[in-house]
Formats: sequence, C-alpha cells, structure tokens
Amino acid sequence: MSFRHLLLPVAPDQPLGDAFQEVLKIADTLSAKVTLVTVIEKLDELKEIAKYSCTALGLLDEATKSSHQALEKNVQVLKGKYPNIQFSAFVRLGIPFIEIIKAADEFEASMIVIDTHRQDKTQACQRGSTTRHLMRKSVLPIWSSSMRDASIRRIAVAVDVSSPEQSSFNEKILSLALEVCALTGAELILVHAWRMELEGFFRKWGSYRELDVDLIARDMRTDRAERMKSLLAPHTHSPVKQQMQLLEGEAKVVIPRFVTEQAIDMVIMGSLSRTGIAGFLMGNTAESMLDKLTCSVLTLKPDAFRSPVLGGK
Repeated sequence: MSFRHLLLPVAPDQPLGDAFQEVLKIADTLSAKVTLVTVIEKLDELKEIAKYSCTALGLLDEATKSSHQALEKNVQVLKGKYPNIQFSAFVRLGIPFIEIIKAADEFEASMIVIDTHRQDKTQACQRGSTTRHLMRKSVLPIWSSSMRDASIRRIAVAVDVSSPEQSSFNEKILSLALEVCALTGAELILVHAWRMELEGFFRKWGSYRELDVDLIARDMRTDRAERMKSLLAPHTHSPVKQQMQLLEGEAKVVIPRFVTEQAIDMVIMGSLSRTGIAGFLMGNTAESMLDKLTCSVLTLKPDAFRSPVLGGK
C-alpha cells in the first residue's frame, strides 16, 4: 500500500498550514503511519569554532532541541485533526535531501510528502533544490504539494507509450494513480503527448509527398491511442471515472497547458535518469515541467531504479 507510512519533511520554523491536508486525509482513512522529520544542516565550521568557544557546539544542541519541540507541537495539533494516524517525529543533522532519503529507508516509509510552496519562495510554483534532489534520487514516490488549497478532483496521469519497453513502468504509474483516485474520489485522465519528430526532415529532404507524411503521422497517432487503450483495458471495471487524452506537440509544452486549461488538481508521472549515472538527473520532460505546474505533482521511479544516496541499495 502506497500510503501505509508517509514521511513528511518539515523545514525549521516552517508552519504546516494546509499543505498536507489532502494526503493526511488519506492517511487518516487508512489508519496509516506519518513521521515528521526536520533536518538541520550541520555546519562544519562549528567544529573549528568549538576550538575557541566551548559554547559553539551547544548552539547546535539548542537548535536540535528547539526543532524537536516544534515538531512535537505540530504532532499534537495534527493528532486532534487526524485521530486515526500514528504520528512520530524526529530531528536529523546533515544535508536535507540525503538525510530525508536515508530516514525514509530506515523507517521503511512508503512515500515522501513535501510542501514545495512555502512563503519564502519567490514564486509560488517554484520547486526547490531539496524537492528536485528527492525526485531525482529517491526510490520512493514523491508527493509535491499544490499551492492551491483545494480538493483533488481531477488527476492527469502522464505516460510514455512511444515504446512497448515502457509498458511495465506505465502500468506501475497507472496502478498508483488508480489508488490515489479511489482514495480521493478523483477522475483519472490518462495523458500522452506525441509528435512526429522527423516530420520536417521528411518534408524537406525525403521523397515523401505531403499525403504520405500525413498518413504516417496518422498511423503513429493511431498506434499510440491503441497502446493507451490497452493500458486502461484491465481496469474497465474500476469504479474510478476514466478518460484518455492524446495531445499533439512537445510534452513539456502541451501537458502543462492541458493541466492549466482543464483545471487539473494533480499530475502523476514517472521520472527517469537521462544519463548513465542512475538517479542523478531526472528525465528532461519531467524536470522541465515542474516549475510550470502549480498543482500537486506525484513522481515515481521504475522498479529497477537504485538510489545513489543509499549506495545503489
């Protein structure tokens, strides 16, 4: 179950607000575990200063104590709102994304949920470096919260059906999406963006007539649509309302536009490495869309992915 144990990173002095409201409702319904974690960036300079001041290291202890007290206060408030959740909280020292990934592994969390729209961001839609690092390097699904305080009613599920090799990963993405839709009552909209990359080349240099190129494009579009239908076929009896949308154009352009125009509340998509160094870079398409999306975003990795933070574990 994807929501059995959620890890919620909370930055020092960060007010919780309503950012986690939707996911906590799900956790409460399932009587899940929720662990709040604050990571204090450990300053190496303190070690040097400690040679000259016996109180320097005490500052770090004080910051740790204060952060833990703040988390416990948050836990008490949340317990009143979500009585079925088993809450816990802890503080760690180090680089935030590294400690979050390690903590998720140690506590056997099933998902990481992070508020990416805090008031210290210059733009509400910005997703900071910690979120990006988590999306690139974590094995677990990452739920990045929306800037909008609204219920999740429409979920766009972005898949790549250009190759049969992606089928197992697409099935994993769809399975999680159906789970979220079933728990929130949301409609599922399966989305794929496509274009004939070599269309201009064929028209300019090939011996193809305009009609020939159009026929090839039509056949490609039909093939993509059939793969989308095949992906949904095993779930025709699901109570989740479903539809599919085949968008023509570059994914990083047409998908964010579709999300805005259709008032989508969440986008669920896969994230893949674009280099031979697994996990250090997300796929171009997924990462380029992040700052264009103001809704919640849920990303996940294929089963074969291994986190570089955990030494390929």
